[in-house]
Amino acid sequence: MIKTTLKGISLCLLAALFASGQAFAHTGVRDVAVEGTPSYNAFTIGHGCGGDSGDPFPVLGQSALFPNGATAIWKKADGTLIQQGGNGNGTISTPDLQLAVGGYAGFSSPFTTTQEIVDGFGTVQALFYKDGAMEPKLSAITPFKISAPTIANHCVKSLKIRMGVINYCDVDKNENSDIAGPYLQPKDAFGRKIPMLADLAGTGGVQINVKGAPFYVTLPAGNGDNNRADWWFTAPYGGSNLYRDGDLLQPDYWTTMTVNNTDAKAAGCPTGLVDVTVEPAGVAFDAYLTGPNTLPFTKGNNKL
Repeated sequence: MIKTTLKGISLCLLAALFASGQAFAHTGVRDVAVEGTPSYNAFTIGHGCGGDSGDPFPVLGQSALFPNGATAIWKKADGTLIQQGGNGNGTISTPDLQLAVGGYAGFSSPFTTTQEIVDGFGTVQALFYKDGAMEPKLSAITPFKISAPTIANHCVKSLKIRMGVINYCDVDKNENSDIAGPYLQPKDAFGRKIPMLADLAGTGGVQINVKGAPFYVTLPAGNGDNNRADWWFTAPYGGSNLYRDGDLLQPDYWTTMTVNNTDAKAAGCPTGLVDVTVEPAGVAFDAYLTGPNTLPFTKGNNKL
């Protein structure tokens, strides 16, 4: 396990938690949170982009959409819908889900720019990271913070907060232009070229990071189909007009933070202790992760 420290918080870069207790994931969050307390956290990026080409390309940026307010989708652990908006049928103590999301500025990740995507009331709905690149053999973190809601129902063992996370691998692309070139030469947050991966003496992809190493350059045929981004969420509830490319949607996956209920007890619970999930709806993806809001990675505002 590789660990580092961000303002005193231990970050397990390779550990990723997500729904249904499945094993390790490609893009996850640091660890569990406790209800009713702030969580200083981070998304983990465990590898570079691949897609159909089979080549490991650098991750150039990331966006993350959080569930919030009237568009939040509440579900039981088995996927049964509880309600849209509201408090999850008494799961939390407030009328709607309000996470008080915040980002970090500066060189806290491979991407020098962090932007907060807000609604008309100034509430942060999504975070956007850009202006940098992650070498494919490294791992990286993109930090954020939330206020975990208070869980009011003692029959709820945990609340799984699902977030729609996208790792961007190319610029100025959508589904229609995905395979069209060129793939632009990426640079890291300090403006340095990113070395390519090379197979050294048949060892299976050793990164040559020495003087004279080859760097990613413009590829005239583009970067291969489905290499523009990795989407770490399934088809969102209610459907999405922008995010519906089945080649990029993960069939069973959301990047998920588990919020544990410190007062959970099975006494008086008809079905015992339960887990509840909350996730963004398709309408929220289309409202906040638009083409203009995710430049320079997206082209136009269609089939992102």
